[in-house]
This record gives sequence, structure tokens and C-alpha cells, in this order.
Amino acid sequence: MPDPYLYDDVPVLKNKLGIKDDKVLDMIEAEQSRQNMAILYRRGFGDFSPAGLRDIHRFLFEKVYGWAGQYRIINIEKREKLLAGRSVWYSNDEDIPRELTDVFRDINAKNWSDMNHDEFVKAVTAEFPKLWQIHPFREGNTRTVVMMLTFFVEHYGYYMDQDLLASCAGYVRDAFVMASLDQYSEYEHLEKILSDAICEEPIEYSVDSLDAPVPNGSANGKYAKYQKERYEPQPHYKREG
Repeated sequence: MPDPYLYDDVPVLKNKLGIKDDKVLDMIEAEQSRQNMAILYRRGFGDFSPAGLRDIHRFLFEKVYGWAGQYRIINIEKREKLLAGRSVWYSNDEDIPRELTDVFRDINAKNWSDMNHDEFVKAVTAEFPKLWQIHPFREGNTRTVVMMLTFFVEHYGYYMDQDLLASCAGYVRDAFVMASLDQYSEYEHLEKILSDAICEEPIEYSVDSLDAPVPNGSANGKYAKYQKERYEPQPHYKREG
């Protein structure tokens, strides 16, 4: 079945700007979503529900994609180097509303306020990959889930080190991949970076990462262990049978 999200003549996502060069689209989309993340963060957000997830996605991508905030209508797969070219098993498109409802029900049923820092980190590490693995949107899932995770963390009185997540975005995505392999999931990679990113005291930034992107390789020592050239989860080859 042809992908209805792509142009007929080039394998590029249809967009409101009419861009048919994937590298240019990636650059514009990244800049636009980054700016919108900053605006949304300053406004604040507290709707931890499927509707809230759609609202975040819509806000981040509505100037680029006509389907921003809408669940995808096809099944997707993405080849992952960490999985030897295989894809995470994302939710079937028709199951997205039900599965999101189930995950948010479980999230909102937990007594988050009663947890200490380590318990809180372990719990979000266990729950938020479930949202990511559903991959409800055609594109922009990681940024949307990380944005909701940031609001969720700060809703419960912690502070999210956004410089760390921004400068180590490749590691964060790889960690979500590794935590989304069902019975083969490896949560330690995501837990490791969230243990550093979720802080009990306000974070002092050397630059405002909400207004300026962190250049590659510019992270200080705290972040260096998560840079892709310094550390990444080991390739995971899913066992058969």
C-alpha cells in the first residue's frame, strides 16, 4: 500500500511548505518544533491524557504538517541500527486510541507524589516507553513524548535538565528503542539518563537551551557520557524462538 503521507513523486512527507527535499524539511521541521517547544514550555501544560498528547503534537508541528495532532492511519516501521536493521513493533493504527487510553490510565493511577527520586525515575522509565512504542503519529513521536515527559516530571515537583536531553537526543531515542522490545526490553539506558536529567533542585543553564540549540559536542562533562560518539547502547539482536 502506498504511503498516503508521502508525495507521489518523491519519498518526502507532504507538508504545508511544499518542501520536497528531505534534508531541508528535516532542518525546517526541527527548527520550527524547537521554537514551539519553547513557547509551549513557557505557557505550561498539565493534560496527561491522549487528548493532551495530541495537543502537544499539534502545537509542535501544525505549521509544517496538515495532520499534526492526528493519529496515523497506516502501520509504520523504522529500521534501527541497534536492532540490526529491524524495527520496533509499533502499535497497529486501529489500536492506537485504545492503547493510549490504557497507558494513560496506568500512568494516572500511580501515587507519584509518594515516590522518592529513585522510585519516581524507575516508574517513569517503565511507563513512558509504552507511550513511545505506540508511536501514534506519522512523525514527531519522540519529541512529543519527551515534551509530555518534561511537563509530567515538573508537575510532580522535579526539574528536567532540558540541556541534557537536547544535547543527547540521539542517545534518548536509542534508549527508547531499547526500552520498547517487549520481553527483551532493556530499561537501564533510559533510566541512566533520566536519573541525571530529573533533578530535585532548579537547574542553572550556561545558555538558555529553550532559545538556542546546543551545538554538537558542546555539552559539558555531565553530558559527555551520553554523546553518541562517547557512548551508546550496544546493538541488540532480537533472539528467535
